[in-house]
Amino acid sequence: MTQPHASINVTRYVWAHGVAQLLLWSGFYYLLPALSAKIAIETGWPVLNISITYTGAFLLWAIMAPVVGMLIDKGHGRKVMRIGAIVGVVLLLGLSMTSNETVFSVLVVLLGACMAATLYDPCFSVMMLRLKSNGTNAIATVTLIAGFATLLTFPLVIGLSLIMGWQQIVLVFAVLAFIGMLILPSEVEAVASKAQTHNKLPLERGPVLIALSFGLAMMGHAILLFLLPVALVSDSGDAQSGLLALAILGPAQIAGRTAWKYYGAAWSPRGCAILMFAFMCIPATLMLVAGTAQPIIYAALIIQGACYGVHTILRPSLAQRYLHPTHLGRGLGAIAMVGVLMMAVGPAVGGLVWTNAGLSGLMIAILVLNGLALVLSGILQITPPKEVIV
Repeated sequence: MTQPHASINVTRYVWAHGVAQLLLWSGFYYLLPALSAKIAIETGWPVLNISITYTGAFLLWAIMAPVVGMLIDKGHGRKVMRIGAIVGVVLLLGLSMTSNETVFSVLVVLLGACMAATLYDPCFSVMMLRLKSNGTNAIATVTLIAGFATLLTFPLVIGLSLIMGWQQIVLVFAVLAFIGMLILPSEVEAVASKAQTHNKLPLERGPVLIALSFGLAMMGHAILLFLLPVALVSDSGDAQSGLLALAILGPAQIAGRTAWKYYGAAWSPRGCAILMFAFMCIPATLMLVAGTAQPIIYAALIIQGACYGVHTILRPSLAQRYLHPTHLGRGLGAIAMVGVLMMAVGPAVGGLVWTNAGLSGLMIAILVLNGLALVLSGILQITPPKEVIV
């Protein structure tokens, strides 16, 4: 008699995380690239300066990720995620009231700590610690829901841009992030690992390969996400078409995650990684060879989005097979740190590449990054996992 009730609770728990992630990703992360061109136009601030500010936020995200993981291993997941969400909302409120470039940069950089405390990796950690081997299915569900973040953010920014300035748009997303904070499930605080905190996190080949290969792909994705709209505006002068094109990343991610949910179990995760990184080389190649006509851009972004959707599920699923449960929070945090560090470099490097080599230079850089990730995933293929899921 108790099993159905427990099942309903788990379903509600997972869906609460999913909707919270949808709103928090929209407010804390996707809002930044969606507003980049508008901020540059309305303020006159250089695109490179804005990109470097985003890099600073992601660097702080990377630095804080292992700290957040350690706190989650100690059973403080609920407090960390809720406090991070509250502080993030306050920072967005501050952004909505400033027109000073220095204040803008400081607030955006501080937002990186809130990303570390609220976005996917802490969410995945608390769900895996609570749901054990069922955590992978929960992650797939959460990422399916949160995959609508780009579809929510980019069209909403376009619509609001017709009647609002960038500061008022930030205020709207602060409200959405506040709702996301309210939705966070209260039972997260009960999740605690039996980690021996004095033990050092072992540095082994499997987790290192996962961190580097997935991190390279995250860097390439960040370059595409943050610089493609700017490059397309420069080429055509049409900001809305570039943002609409990027909005397709959300549905494409959902399609990729849906395919994984139904067919992923039939494949080896390491084999899936090789296939995914191979496909991630296609978008940059397509735009490099065929140009930036709308059909080409949409095709490239559909492939990119589908692959990145699988990437989000595959990284923690692979890592769970190489990490001991007592180190799960710290292990995922450390892997996230490497990925976010590489992602952090993306906007700044992308800005430099675009300034000096244009769109073709951006595509070559992304292709090289994904090619290196493919090579590392080949090495991971011959690295046996621990298979320590409990």
